[in-house]
Amino acid sequence: MPQNAAHSELRKISTALQQAEKTGNHQAQIRLLEKIIKLTPDAALAHAQLAQVFFQIDDDQSGAAAAVRALELPPSLEVDMLLSQYLYKSATLLRDLDLAEQWFNQSPNIYRFKLLYEITLTLDIRERAEAPLHTLLSQQLSSKDQAQLIGVLGQVHFSKGEFHDAVACYQLAAQIEPDNISNLFNLGMMYEQIGRYDESLKNYKLALAKDPEHPGTHNNLALLMLRLMQFEEGWRHHEWRWAIPGQSQFYQQFNIPRWRGESLEGKSLIVWAEQGIGDHIMYGSLLDDLLKRGGTVHYEIYARLDDLFARTYPDVNFIRGKEEGQEFANGVHLFKHSWPTSDYQIPLASLPGILRPHIETFPVRESFLTADLEETAEFSSRYANQFADKRLIGISWRGGKTILTERQSRRIRLETLKLLQTLPSIQLIDLQYDSTPEEREEAASLGLNLYHDDSVDARINLDRQASQIAALDAVISIDNTTVHLAGALGIPTFALLPLNPNWRWGLEEGRSYWYSSVRLFRNREMSDWTEALARVCQALKDENLV
Repeated sequence: MPQNAAHSELRKISTALQQAEKTGNHQAQIRLLEKIIKLTPDAALAHAQLAQVFFQIDDDQSGAAAAVRALELPPSLEVDMLLSQYLYKSATLLRDLDLAEQWFNQSPNIYRFKLLYEITLTLDIRERAEAPLHTLLSQQLSSKDQAQLIGVLGQVHFSKGEFHDAVACYQLAAQIEPDNISNLFNLGMMYEQIGRYDESLKNYKLALAKDPEHPGTHNNLALLMLRLMQFEEGWRHHEWRWAIPGQSQFYQQFNIPRWRGESLEGKSLIVWAEQGIGDHIMYGSLLDDLLKRGGTVHYEIYARLDDLFARTYPDVNFIRGKEEGQEFANGVHLFKHSWPTSDYQIPLASLPGILRPHIETFPVRESFLTADLEETAEFSSRYANQFADKRLIGISWRGGKTILTERQSRRIRLETLKLLQTLPSIQLIDLQYDSTPEEREEAASLGLNLYHDDSVDARINLDRQASQIAALDAVISIDNTTVHLAGALGIPTFALLPLNPNWRWGLEEGRSYWYSSVRLFRNREMSDWTEALARVCQALKDENLV
């Protein structure tokens, strides 16, 4: 087509495109943009606009393809700004960090960095964003962009377990933008990680003074107060958890009233599931007190806990809940089962606000769950034959699957566990529910005498692992589900906690107020567990468990 004719055709198409945009006619926009691209295939903006329309109609695959084509062409700040509006969709679909780094290096700007960073979040490898961040921070930036990027650098340091560096980043970000609630919130969170709780409380309260409805601050303040054993106020703030992104997926709607502690005599109550397996075990410790209130209790439980809880609490009507494959609409959990007719309902983690308002309401008892006696006897007999005259010590060394569940502070290197080999006459039993062949090979190469029982798979059924644990002399574990299960069974358990322990363990070492058989050992170093593990070894000797 002659050049003048092409220009004339482009003007007509552009005019029609403007009209289609005004009327919101997406199909017409797609058709017209494809015509423009056919006439000018190297027009990066047209590809970006096409990506935008596809994303708007939720044709994400086509949107990602058009976005890639736009970014492959010579850099354009206008294109980058446009595509940055669809970061989450682009990052989720592209998942190609090498390509994102290549685009960033071609034109290092904040918009291309945001795409790159979203991909690192999708792939859970934030450390790959550190070098690009330093590149950007060496440029002239607005104070807002500078503070935001320094905050992102703080997140990268946090993901690597470099908590003091993360604190420094958020301190600087808060200095640059003192009225930014996110900076105050993140600084409060980082102070928690290094155990500076007074400063953490100060920053959370500053954030709430600026925005009294900020759910993340209320939630973190709740967990900090619970860690400090300020239960009554902590449980009140804990009700803000439903406004936290990700938590709302557990929420369930009912047309019956919320239970507020009224008498249950002649009434019935639905306790519906939320949070993880360890939480279910821990909150299960409330069932005895709940049953004393009278009435009928319908309790939603995850499948892996069915047998264990049904054996222990025959008077409770347990309702099967799913752990995976749940369906959600607009962030709200769509439950498939039919609920029994009831007078009241309450979410699981709201029970302590009624039943555990202060430390004196936590009972001291040996155990509250019962393993299968026959299976336990089978484990005891088999292990006695395999490991004659040995003390059986269960071991678990990892917790948390993601940065949000603090995997960076909840893992002990197998090299460090070699210290356990100094204990006399012990046999280590692998309780790490997802231990890998590679880890077991590494343990063997280090001389760690670690036995893995192929007959136990806690990912399928925790009841058999409960029987296995009940056959042991003691358990040593990082903070994970193993601690909850062993503690509920009344097995002597030595829990290794990071410097900033999860709220449920408090700050004091010694006996756990949730589980009388659990002894708490708080790490005094940021990531080196040698000293804490040495104290556990001494405690095992002092209690004649080895």
